Amino acid sequence: MLKNKIVVGILPTYYYSDTDPYGDNSHFVRMYEDRIKECGAIAIGLLYNNLDIYKDIVDAYLWPGGSIITKDFYVIFDDILKNKKPLLGVCLGSQAIATYFNILEDQKKQPNLPLLEVYDSNKLDNLYLNKLEGDKKSIHRNEVTKDINSINGAKHTINLKENTFIYDIYKENKIDVVSLHSFEIARVPDNIIVSAKSSDGVIEAVEYHEDGNHILGLQFHPEVDKDNKPFLWLINNSYEKYKIIVNKNKKVPDNIDFKIVNYKSSCEKCCAEENNLEEQTLYAFLKLKDKMRKLGYTIDLESGYRYHSTQEKLYNDVLLDKGKEHADMYVAKAYHSEHELGLSLDICANINGKWHFEFDKEMDSIYKELSKIVADCGFIIRYPKDKENITGYNYEPWHLRYVGNTSFAKYIMDNNLTLEEASR
Repeated sequence: MLKNKIVVGILPTYYYSDTDPYGDNSHFVRMYEDRIKECGAIAIGLLYNNLDIYKDIVDAYLWPGGSIITKDFYVIFDDILKNKKPLLGVCLGSQAIATYFNILEDQKKQPNLPLLEVYDSNKLDNLYLNKLEGDKKSIHRNEVTKDINSINGAKHTINLKENTFIYDIYKENKIDVVSLHSFEIARVPDNIIVSAKSSDGVIEAVEYHEDGNHILGLQFHPEVDKDNKPFLWLINNSYEKYKIIVNKNKKVPDNIDFKIVNYKSSCEKCCAEENNLEEQTLYAFLKLKDKMRKLGYTIDLESGYRYHSTQEKLYNDVLLDKGKEHADMYVAKAYHSEHELGLSLDICANINGKWHFEFDKEMDSIYKELSKIVADCGFIIRYPKDKENITGYNYEPWHLRYVGNTSFAKYIMDNNLTLEEASR
């Protein structure tokens, strides 16, 4: 994310020329950028020869239409599958998604061949795509201009399968879509869901759900129809990593890869080793601080990110000081604290020149105001009142948790839910 906005990386349509230096270029269709911008995210173009360098800033990928599947683009799947980043494929992009998972399936029969060599050995035998002919071609291969009549003339009806990503997007069994393609997906492996088809049997949407992934390919073109719903789906699912649950029963995953940055709290109680937060959590906290300042309150960080060793020491110190019952109700054991993610923080407040913390009665008015506005910045009160049987912890109005998506945060706060309940 950049400044608390989702970044969508758009793969280029690549044109190659070994004779014309200006014919060798990457091309980006502005409509995709427009749809992403309208959904509140940032679009960036990914340059052909440097895809690996974008993985640290890209939250989601868009594989748009084009004329040929550029096999070298498949490197993005390493990032998508490892880090659960969503992918939306449009037209050629949907064919590329189906082809990728077919290649993985075919590789099982040719285990000694690298992935891209499997693709090269099989694509010539039409194992992945079929060319449209006859009536199929007349229905699915249309030319469009910006004129609405031209767009509507390129539409046909497709049937959506329930309990799929595309059905969740449109909430309908049938929709009319714009088609502009010359090939169709020939087959899909067992782990790919065919979630939409046209009446002539052409596959209109494919999906991959396994292991918490959000990968969706649309054979049609929502961008030309100014249909933002699929792009909003892509952006909303980019926040999934911020919905991670860590509690007494679920430990911090071994492969967690949040970017932790330093912050300097004005509260002297915030020690140096807890003066850090996950990068986007920090941006959101600075926004929250400013909103509280405008209401007349000065809040800051008492405790942020903790190393596992710091969490272990904290638990043991409280255990010795106040006993096991108190320690278990207010302090997590090592590897079971959200502070070890960098997405959680404990706040304090300066009232009339004096810092106040946690149980201080002077904090009550602060907590009341916080509960009204935290969701506007993507935070929730992680351990709400009367939910101890779910969270395992007593009410902690000072403990905020960043969940990224403000709509998701508002849903939790407006309905007095825990993160566990909202994620079911």
